[in-house]
Amino acid sequence: MNNSRLRLPSVLAALVLLLVSSFSVRADEGAAFLRDLHEFRVNNFMALSNYYRYSATNDAAAEAAIKELMGEATRNLQAVSESGANVLTADQVASLRSEFGTFSELMAQNVSDVTEIGYPDLRLVGEMANQAVTLSNVAQELYAQARDSSQTPVKPEVETARSASVLMAQMLSRYAARSYSPVTQTFQGASGLAPLDEQARELDKLIGEFVTSTGQGNLRGTAVEIKTKWGFIRDSYINYNKQNVVFVIERYSRSILEELNAAVSSLQNA
Repeated sequence: MNNSRLRLPSVLAALVLLLVSSFSVRADEGAAFLRDLHEFRVNNFMALSNYYRYSATNDAAAEAAIKELMGEATRNLQAVSESGANVLTADQVASLRSEFGTFSELMAQNVSDVTEIGYPDLRLVGEMANQAVTLSNVAQELYAQARDSSQTPVKPEVETARSASVLMAQMLSRYAARSYSPVTQTFQGASGLAPLDEQARELDKLIGEFVTSTGQGNLRGTAVEIKTKWGFIRDSYINYNKQNVVFVIERYSRSILEELNAAVSSLQNA
């Protein structure tokens, strides 16, 4: 009897340890799932931005970037599909795969047209631009559902930075469309998109919120740097002018995305 009493605390301690370990694994899986779904959206828009540059310049670096970004998006999707977080149904994952498959096929065809023929098929480029928006919307719905049903608490600063990242990436793809491609109107008219100047003002708010949320913490310097860089290109997004140097806008936009991504990583590791 005494032995049984002595063993009971040990058994309870083992059960508690097992539960804590289980919750920790679930939290890690949930965080990885949301990260991959977020990066999936950003990578697709960045691939689109590079396509517009490639279609107008035949820049080998842009072509290489498209391949790299589409590869990253494919890996993101694979990780989402294989995740142990179990927050999406098989049908939802299949729907995301289907939309990405359509986008990937259009991207491959449009890159091939520029490479082999020397110019894009404007109809297919327009379809690809619209498909990018559709794909992002589907991914956003699934991200929101996964975030709300996940066991993983997401810091408000992380959500703000991620929202700013996706919006920055989408805006950059639209800016590239206006700067490099004659199919601008097709992209600008994609269903559900606010005008570029309205998106810029929304990004202005998100960056302001992010700066405020960092307070005087370790990320204060990064947040201020993001705000400064955004201030340099903000008016170019709000008042588009063909006289603006597109590669400067691209460089600053990419730098903002890199710093937002680094900030999210720091917040998650804190």
